[in-house]
Amino acid sequence: MALPICDICAKTGVICSVCERKLQDGKISRLEVELSRALYELGGGEIGFERAIDTEKFIIVLAPKDGIGKIIGKGGDNIRLLSNKFGKQLRIIGTGDMEGTMYDFVAPAKILGINTVYKEDGEVVRRVRVNKKDKKKLRMDVGEIQKLIGSITKDKIEISFE
Repeated sequence: MALPICDICAKTGVICSVCERKLQDGKISRLEVELSRALYELGGGEIGFERAIDTEKFIIVLAPKDGIGKIIGKGGDNIRLLSNKFGKQLRIIGTGDMEGTMYDFVAPAKILGINTVYKEDGEVVRRVRVNKKDKKKLRMDVGEIQKLIGSITKDKIEISFE
């Protein structure tokens, strides 16, 4: 599985010049380097992820759908170890299709639908309609969810409750 840093850097704990340049250029973060090392150690190079985002309460880990189970580990062992190591709860979000990513971000709240809204000024917004009874189930602030989904999908996101 692919990591943001090369396998040699993940295995040895020493950052090569290529990965160092990625870090300096902002293509990867220090968190992604540390998480890559931890996952390499846990899975022997068989666990990968695409990106990690540090928020106030969580570390959001973006991973391919087929790699989510490996990150979580048997009985949740891996995710528990990682949460203890980093001092925050980890949320694993599957990447691939945009709608699946949106569903993962608002889970366990139920999404009623996702619509594309074309505004008069030419702006295009993806409106995620969530059941208003599920608002208290959201694990993050609505603004934070909108911002995170928007940064991943490159779309303007609006969450509405009905």
